[in-house]
Amino acid sequence: MKFTLHGKHRAAERKITKKSIFEALRNPSWSFYDLSSSAYIVFKKLDGNQLLVVYAQEANDIRIIPTFITSVAQEIINNKLNNNVWVEI
Repeated sequence: MKFTLHGKHRAAERKITKKSIFEALRNPSWSFYDLSSSAYIVFKKLDGNQLLVVYAQEANDIRIIPTFITSVAQEIINNKLNNNVWVEI
């Protein structure tokens, strides 16, 4: 698992640990594929909110793009699904 500079900076800024990110990737609450960016999105419940992790699959590794914590996960999901941007996997 490696991070883009943006992903590393945002995770540190938001105090999101590598352990939390790994757990979201390993056992997500929801998983989606973004048709517009070819990225994967996972959500994982974390302290009453949802951790959102966007990542790209590379050869033999995963590149973490952004991560953030949200209280409006269902709203984000519904919007992306209704606009045919994400598909559930």
